Amino acid sequence: MTFPFHKTCAALTLTLGFSLTAYPWAAEGHHAMALAATPNLSEAARAHVVKILGSDDLSSIAVWMDDVRSAGYHSGPLGSDPEALRFNALFPRNGEWHYVDLPLGVQAYELNGEYERGDDVVHELEAAINVLEGTGDKRISPREALCMVVHFVGDLHQPLHVGNGVFATAADGTAKLVEDPVAAKGLPNDKGGNADFFGPGKYDELHGYWDFELVEKIAGSKEPEAVAAVIGKRVSAEGASWKSAGDYHHWPEAWATESLAAARTAFAGITYGALTPDGKGGIKRIAITLPPHYDDTCVPLATERLAKSAFHLAELLNAIHWAD
Repeated sequence: MTFPFHKTCAALTLTLGFSLTAYPWAAEGHHAMALAATPNLSEAARAHVVKILGSDDLSSIAVWMDDVRSAGYHSGPLGSDPEALRFNALFPRNGEWHYVDLPLGVQAYELNGEYERGDDVVHELEAAINVLEGTGDKRISPREALCMVVHFVGDLHQPLHVGNGVFATAADGTAKLVEDPVAAKGLPNDKGGNADFFGPGKYDELHGYWDFELVEKIAGSKEPEAVAAVIGKRVSAEGASWKSAGDYHHWPEAWATESLAAARTAFAGITYGALTPDGKGGIKRIAITLPPHYDDTCVPLATERLAKSAFHLAELLNAIHWAD
């Protein structure tokens, strides 16, 4: 029996865990974001991209970091690629670079905050910026750093890659969402919504809904070009109001804070049922019910988050002081 692409990816999520989720935002979401960003590159940024890639096709590298992660398990299109194998040998925990697990009650991402990690998506995006400027980790090539930037800007704008549910178990066995960061300390989380199931199917989980279904609902299509056309219009219409402030080296921290606020909306109105522990102190499954008009709120939110990721990717590449 074969499954549609998005169902296969969800199965991989459940089998290998959150750090191995295949194609956050779905591959089409990452490709669409890169396609929408490309027309907004400055001439200087485009020249640097072409120097590194041989073209300005940012979409061609949009999911390289996910494929590298899969290659660590000898699967995917880069399963035997020498560069991917080298990268995994140098950075065997790069699967954990794609996300931050913050309780919903945290008000802002802080580099030295209680819940941030030294290898989370914010740190690694900022590390990749340094490589492109010639001051970062010499083990990472400019091409690899550009792949990291393109992909991690996308990941960082997916709300469930920043905020996640933290839960206590009530006396009746139901899950109780704990938003307060002090009360949440030490409690298990839902791996960015990967453990939250809204339907009876094996793959009816909240994170996958954001990665796949919401992206396809943006344009009524899973084709990256169709999604890019929709979010590109948003960039043209609203991008001037999305400009980032301050030192661009720290823009990812502000973008994480925006995604955390969006995550609170993504979790709003959800009803929690039975919690099944995984036997290791974590959560295997939580039965959830989405509110009746979830899509009315979350399709526009997903559209905005993807559009902002496209705008911010171009904004960042235009701002970087590239190494010669």
